[in-house]
Amino acid sequence: MSQWRETTLGEVADLLVGFAFKSAAFSEDPTDVRLLRGVNIGQGFLDWGRGAFWPDHQAHGSRYELEPGDIVLAMDRPWIEAGLKRARLRSGDLPALLVQRVTRLRGTSAVRTSFVHHLIGSETFSRYIQGMVTGTTVPHISQSQIGAFTFRLPPLTDQDVICEVLDALDDLIENNRRRVEVLEEMARAVYREWFVHFRYPGHDDAALVDSPLGPIPEGWEVVPLIGAARVTMGQSPRSEHYNTEGVGKPFHQGVTDFGTHLPTHRKYCTVDGRSATDGDVLVSVRAPVGRLNLADTTLVIGRGLAAVRSRDDGQQSLLFGHLKEVFAEEDSMGGGTIFKAIGKKELEQVQVLRVPSELAERADQVLSAKSDLIRALTFTNRRLASIRDLLLPKLVTGQIDVSSMDLEALVAIGDDLRKPSAESM
Repeated sequence: MSQWRETTLGEVADLLVGFAFKSAAFSEDPTDVRLLRGVNIGQGFLDWGRGAFWPDHQAHGSRYELEPGDIVLAMDRPWIEAGLKRARLRSGDLPALLVQRVTRLRGTSAVRTSFVHHLIGSETFSRYIQGMVTGTTVPHISQSQIGAFTFRLPPLTDQDVICEVLDALDDLIENNRRRVEVLEEMARAVYREWFVHFRYPGHDDAALVDSPLGPIPEGWEVVPLIGAARVTMGQSPRSEHYNTEGVGKPFHQGVTDFGTHLPTHRKYCTVDGRSATDGDVLVSVRAPVGRLNLADTTLVIGRGLAAVRSRDDGQQSLLFGHLKEVFAEEDSMGGGTIFKAIGKKELEQVQVLRVPSELAERADQVLSAKSDLIRALTFTNRRLASIRDLLLPKLVTGQIDVSSMDLEALVAIGDDLRKPSAESM
C-alpha cells in the first residue's frame, strides 16, 4: 500500500468524448460499422437492439474507432435506478465508432484499461456520479467531471494481479450470459418451428383451418388468455414499506430490474400484496407493454406488472412461449395498435393458441429443459456477481492483499463475505 499514490482518473487514463456523426449519413446496412450511442449502454453490458450504422468505407482511421477492452460511459443520465450505465467492449461488439455524449476510457502507461473498468464499476465511483447528477433537470456529466474522480492508484504489478482476479470472474459471468442467450434463441426457435411454422412432430398429415390468428392445424384452438391462464394484476403498497436491505419479499413495480429471462431483486416489501409465485410469467402492463420475465420466487408486484399462470399443469413454459410470440413487438398488440398501458380485461382477451394436450406436454418438456438451464446459469451468475461486487472495492482500495492468493482462495473469501446477506437460491 505504501506504493499506492493518490491521483485522478483524468491524470492517468485516456478519456475521449464521441463525435456528432450526422444522422442524415447513417447507413441502414447492418454489415456496416456500428455507432455506439448512449442508448446502447446498459448496467455493465451493451445492448445493440437499437442499432445505427456508419458506412464502412468512411470509418477506418477515425480517432473514434473503438478497440477490444475499451470502457464506455454514458454522459446523459449516466446513473439510473438500475445502476451506472457503463460497459466494456469485447471483440464481438466491433467494429464500432464512438458517438457524442458517450465517453471512452482507455488505459495508458500508468494504468491498465482493465483496472479502469473495475474502478468505475465500484460503488465509490457510482456514488461520485450520483452526486453529480442528483437533482438536475437533465442529468448529465462532463468529461472533466469524470476525469476529476480521485482514487489511489496501485503499481502496475498490483493492478495486474487485481485485474486477473476480477477479469476471471467477469469472464465466467460473460460466458454464462452468452450461454443464456443461446438457450433463449434455441427455445424461441423451437417454439416458432412448432407453433408458428407448424413443423411439429407428426405434422405431416395435419390440415390447416382458418382461425382469428390465421391458418392453424385442425384440432387446435385460439382462445382468450383468460381461458388458458389466471391473471393477477399488480397493486403497489405504500412506499414506506419498501427497502433495499432484503427485508420481506422481493418487490417489482415494472421492468427496471428485468433480465433476459429472470428479474434481479433489488427492492423488497415488508407487507403482503398482490403476488407472483415461482414460475409465473411477469408481464409489463405499462410502457413498455408486453416485456416478459419469469418469477424465480414469490414476489410482490406493483401496478406496472401482471402475473400469469397456466390453468393446465405442466404447460407454464409453453404459455411463456405463447406470450413471447404475442408480445414479440413491445407496446403493440394485434394489428399494430400502440398501447402505453393495458388493463386486466384487455390482457385477459389477448388471443393465444390452445393445442392438443399430448403435443402441449411434449413441447413444455422441451422448453422447460432450456428454461431450467437458463435458471441455473442465472443463479450461478448472481453468486459470481455478488462475490465480485464484494471483492471489488476491497481489491481496488488495497484492503485485500492478493499477491499470494489464487482465484479459488479469493472466491472463497467472497463467499464468506456474502454469507450474512446471501439470498436463497
